[in-house]
Amino acid sequence: MAWRNAWSMLGLLVVGQIAMSSGSYLWGPLAPFLVAELSVSKAQFGAVQSAFYVIGALMAVPAGVLADRFDGRWLLLACLLAMAIPLALLSAAKTLLAVIVLAGLCGLGNGAINQVGTRGVLHWFPPRQRATAMGLRQTGNMLGAALAAAALPSLALGLGWRTAVLLVAAGAGLAAVLSGLLYRDRPVDLTSTPAAARPGLRAVAGQLFSNRPFVRLLLLAPFIAYAQIAMTTFFVLFLTDRQGVSAAAAGSLLSGALLAAALGRVAWGVIADRFFTHSRSRCLALVMALTAAAAAGLALLPVNGPLVVPALIGLLYGFCAMGWQGLLMVVIAESVGIAVAGTAVGVLINVAWGGFVLGPVVFGALADGPGYGIAWASVAGVSALCAVGLWLPRPVSPQPT
Repeated sequence: MAWRNAWSMLGLLVVGQIAMSSGSYLWGPLAPFLVAELSVSKAQFGAVQSAFYVIGALMAVPAGVLADRFDGRWLLLACLLAMAIPLALLSAAKTLLAVIVLAGLCGLGNGAINQVGTRGVLHWFPPRQRATAMGLRQTGNMLGAALAAAALPSLALGLGWRTAVLLVAAGAGLAAVLSGLLYRDRPVDLTSTPAAARPGLRAVAGQLFSNRPFVRLLLLAPFIAYAQIAMTTFFVLFLTDRQGVSAAAAGSLLSGALLAAALGRVAWGVIADRFFTHSRSRCLALVMALTAAAAAGLALLPVNGPLVVPALIGLLYGFCAMGWQGLLMVVIAESVGIAVAGTAVGVLINVAWGGFVLGPVVFGALADGPGYGIAWASVAGVSALCAVGLWLPRPVSPQPT
């Protein structure tokens, strides 16, 4: 059909990502309601989020392998159903164990959708548009998070948290139906080869880990993730505990940073397509250099200073430190080629999530010990090292696709 073009398919990928992220980010907004009803401690409830991310990390590589071998429509449908069905069951959960198990099952879909989406962008868009398209797809992540944060507490107060979860499940189910009916891979199969000619997993692993640009990005990924998780986890606490800002105002500043992140995911894609087509890693180096500057600004903030300063720094931080995902996925995928892009992104997510899991522990320990100044300085230091590591090596042109 005439409407079935690259931008229409991108729209379906964005809708799917919004639905997925609305479920992925519901745990925070609904935490007070779940903790109260289940009569559990905050530490016990932390196991819910851990189960979600651990299962998602375990799913990342297998999902990448599947994305390289099977039709994107059915994989996208499966990802969204893997979120919708456990959420629907969660609305009837009575115990903490049931919530933990269902949160882990939700992680199956969340751990796979980036690989499917990255593969879809590579299929549908030429190199000169890929970073922009990937950035647009990644805005679905922040938009879904913002939607969950804005709507779920009010829905839970008015209708109950179970109904709120059921509505999110219905949204994911509707997105799954739309994907199954409308989404297609590009008609010209860029990877069509006889089944016997397709490389096995050992050959793919050898291809990936002998690729020096890929290995370099893999080594840097946890530190890039550290910069993001430090902001999303500790920015509000930093503002309330050290800067004397009210919880409501601190939440507003974090919301502003999240909106800046959504803008950054598009803007950095456009910048990379226009000015760094053959050296996208250097665009990523610029992102990390600005992240280092923003983190240094937070480290040097005077105690109880004017609110406008952390507000402006937060916008820059969000624009850069939380705006890199789409760009990094394009850099990774183009460094290895379309044929193994899904597997490469799966490996990347698996490794990067080490930063998401360990980062809060490291930052929290520094904040509790030497203080927030040293904690933010650690982010500035690793971000600066990432910038140097991405900039200094001779840029590698994207492989012909």
